[in-house]
Amino acid sequence: MESHIRGDEDMFALLEEMGGGGASASSPTTEKEDSLIDNTIKNTFTMPRTLTQAFQLSPPSNPEVEIIRHRNHEKFKSDFYDLFRNCVPSSAVAAATLSKASAKHQESPNAQRNQCIRSVLQPVWRQMPAHSIWERLQFSLKTLEAGCVRDNQKTMGQLPPWCCIESEEQLINHLLCPSVQQINAWVLHGKQRGIVWEPLLPVPAISSQDINDQTNQGYRRNTFSLIEEEVKFQFIRSFKKCIGGGSREALPSVDKVYSTMKSLPEIDTFSDMEEVKKDDVTGITNEKQAFILQNIFGSQPFKKIVQKLHKKMMYLAEDTYAHFLSDLKKTSDRKAAEEQQQLNKGRKRKGGKDKSGSMPKITFIDDDDDATTDRKKNDTDRQARVICGGLSMKINIDHMQKLERLHKRTLSNILGADESSSFARLLFTLLLRYDALEGAGLQSAIPHSVFRFLHNKFGCKFESFASPFNCYEMKQGGDSEYGTAFGDTDAWFGSEGSFFGVDFLRKGGCFQANPPFASEFMKSMYQRMHHFLSMTNGDNDTDDEEVPPMQFAIFVPAWAESSGWQSLMSSPYLSKHCIIDQKKHYYTEGTQHRRSQRESNAKDDGKGSYRIASFDTSVFFLQNAAAKKKWPLDDEVQDGLEKAFALTEDEEEVKKSSVKSKKLSQKSAHRQVKKQTTTQQKKVIKQQQPEKKKRKKSSTAGKKKLMSGGEDEMNIFNSLGLVDGDGNEGKQRKKSRSKKHR
Repeated sequence: MESHIRGDEDMFALLEEMGGGGASASSPTTEKEDSLIDNTIKNTFTMPRTLTQAFQLSPPSNPEVEIIRHRNHEKFKSDFYDLFRNCVPSSAVAAATLSKASAKHQESPNAQRNQCIRSVLQPVWRQMPAHSIWERLQFSLKTLEAGCVRDNQKTMGQLPPWCCIESEEQLINHLLCPSVQQINAWVLHGKQRGIVWEPLLPVPAISSQDINDQTNQGYRRNTFSLIEEEVKFQFIRSFKKCIGGGSREALPSVDKVYSTMKSLPEIDTFSDMEEVKKDDVTGITNEKQAFILQNIFGSQPFKKIVQKLHKKMMYLAEDTYAHFLSDLKKTSDRKAAEEQQQLNKGRKRKGGKDKSGSMPKITFIDDDDDATTDRKKNDTDRQARVICGGLSMKINIDHMQKLERLHKRTLSNILGADESSSFARLLFTLLLRYDALEGAGLQSAIPHSVFRFLHNKFGCKFESFASPFNCYEMKQGGDSEYGTAFGDTDAWFGSEGSFFGVDFLRKGGCFQANPPFASEFMKSMYQRMHHFLSMTNGDNDTDDEEVPPMQFAIFVPAWAESSGWQSLMSSPYLSKHCIIDQKKHYYTEGTQHRRSQRESNAKDDGKGSYRIASFDTSVFFLQNAAAKKKWPLDDEVQDGLEKAFALTEDEEEVKKSSVKSKKLSQKSAHRQVKKQTTTQQKKVIKQQQPEKKKRKKSSTAGKKKLMSGGEDEMNIFNSLGLVDGDGNEGKQRKKSRSKKHR
């Protein structure tokens, strides 16, 4: 589907205005931004391959830019959820429409079929999780965008300006500690040419120079295909739940819907039914359910809803990205004005408090009362809080210390020093970026015991889809090799960037892959693996000695209805396929870095660092010819994987965890004693409070008696003529005085 996005010209006119019209020399903003770009074009310093690979698509970020991006992304998610729910009417409106339609007589077969389809389509749609759809769709959209940006960079034949560095000093200033002005100039420069990748926000187009070029048109067509594929996948899962009684929505019986659809004649609308049968309902064994889904996916009501969703989502992406650029421009201008004001005063701020709030601060908090403390870092029973710009991000001490080690090791490899003054900035940016993803299941990883098995069995050293939080840290001082979703925030913690930018031909060996469980994303992953396997399979008149062994061990859910699973299953390089039972394995929790140490140790209840798998796992081994000779696969691999998934820690770690658990139990017992004493004290206080109230009541009663006795005496004196005036008048005077006093 090819659609024109409303207001594209307006948004890109805003880009030109914010960028000063590209090459125009009349705008002072353009001259300043062009100078920032021009200063990085000449490259006389060879940047390390890992950094070039990590920063190839996106410029580095900083806390202020990441806060702007995070707030716009949260607004987009909220609006997208509402947009998705409003694609179909509510249950009350749908029931009223159905009653009106049923009152009409002699409806056409097409209308009857559509009405039958809506009776299933609308209640199932209302049960589809909008947040899950966006979390999975986001990975596929970002992969599509990154591929378009790579193609544009290859066409231009040059690296982006933030990767063209003259010296080691410029490397630190531009990539390690970039300013908001630099990032703003890089984003505008890259967006106009289509060579910059936005890591989080959805974008309406790749390039702003020509909104009708082939790249932008292809991008829009593919975004529609991705949305349609994701909606179909989630619809099938929600349809199964509704049939199984796990839904609040009333759904007609399958037999009734099936008989109604069978009784109606075929129409031209379903001429593409054969294509729907092959692509969308694979894995549905029930014949009636498969027939119903085929009719729904090929119907006009379903297509119109998906088209409506795609159109409105692109409008929303356009507005969100325009707001992001506007906020980035405002922040850049404000920072430039502040710097100019300091230069005019002839001095720069030295020391003191950072009034702008751009410098994150790390404090340590208590697990129980969440109070700020000054405990030492080695107290692993505590958490840390990183605060910046009014936002507070939590991380436990173990993961913060791991990130410190990775950061120092990376700086030592690149710069020969472990200067860590920028650690707080990088840590806050990293935490905020991964906080925006949500979806703890999508960020989950295989346990370290499984990666150790792959390392010992096949020499596996590289994790294709990891994060600085859950990557496997090599023992004996070895460097961790892993790819991540965000090279701009993860590079300074050892990441080599995106899986789709790694040169596996240069590396060779065994690679582990646990991708996000999105169908189109898994399909794109397989296509890249297939590319390298075909290059190294020895089919192109190459010597066997020159061909490196290459093997991919892939962990994905055993979803037969997923197109990604089907592509892996049908691969010509598939050597072995193992199924791990759902009840016999677990994954590392994606949000483990946010949990306290006490929660992390509680593995049995599913609330700690590990989560029990909610599905069977398929393990695919893809090998070229050299890998088949070097690593023959047998039944021992299946047994080894099952044992590795069943284990949580080795014997030494078990001892450590037992010692920690004893300490924690002692501390918890001490806290329980304190709580018991405080509760006993509260009970005593509550018992004493009613007695005080009784005493107060008795004292007030005595006062009333005295007052009443005094009034009687005054009446006696008045009757004897000893007091002037009437007693009632005296009372009125007292009341008036009391009113004035009040």
